[in-house]
This record gives sequence, C-alpha cells and structure tokens, in this order.
Amino acid sequence: MLSEIERIFPTICSKMKIDVDALITVRKNRGELFREEYFSNRFWDVILTLYSHDINERPINTDGLAENLKLSQAAVVRHLTVLAADGFVCGYEGGSDADLDLATDNLALTSKGFENAGTVIRQMRRVFT
Repeated sequence: MLSEIERIFPTICSKMKIDVDALITVRKNRGELFREEYFSNRFWDVILTLYSHDINERPINTDGLAENLKLSQAAVVRHLTVLAADGFVCGYEGGSDADLDLATDNLALTSKGFENAGTVIRQMRRVFT
C-alpha cells in the first residue's frame, strides 16, 4: 500500500518546474544582500523567523526565537549580535540602537534586513513557480 506522499509525489514533481540555473543565480546573488554565512541554517532561520513575525505584526524576543528554533538563548543572542552589528536587526518598536537589549527586547528586522530577506524570498519563489 502506498503512503499519501508516495501517491501524490509524482503529481507534485510534475507540476514543479525548477530552473537549476536560476536557482544557482539566486544563490550567487543573495551574497550581495547578506553575508554568505547568514545562509547557514541558523542565521537564515533567525532571519526568516523575524521576517515572518514582522509581516504578521507579532513581536518576538530572544526567548521566543530560542523556543521557535530549538536553540539556547545564548546561541540566539550570538546570532543576533552579528546580525545587529551588520545593521539587520533592531528593536521591534524602532527604538535607538543604543537602547537595544538583544536578550530581552522584542526584535525585528531593520528596513534593510526586511527588504533583503523579501528579495531573496521573491527570487526563490520565482524559481519554484
């Protein structure tokens, strides 16, 4: 007996056209928007989680990120520290950078971080549609 995924897999694959060259181009171009290290799973997971929370207007702090990503709070703070230093993370309410406490404040992507993440996501969508 076939599982559900085995039954629908041929349908899914036949409807999905993937242009490998376009996918490679997106991967090469994303380095112009973010450091390549950001596309390691954890950095990219933090960026995507903040992006999702920004879009849905749901504040999230380090504890929420840690819980969502199944990481320690210390690991999340290390990732956020790099992202904040590069100008991609800020306080949710847009407070000054001097007042930002990565360990306790609600966080968001800066406008640059939000736009860059959106650009990568749109490029990926074009490849997979």
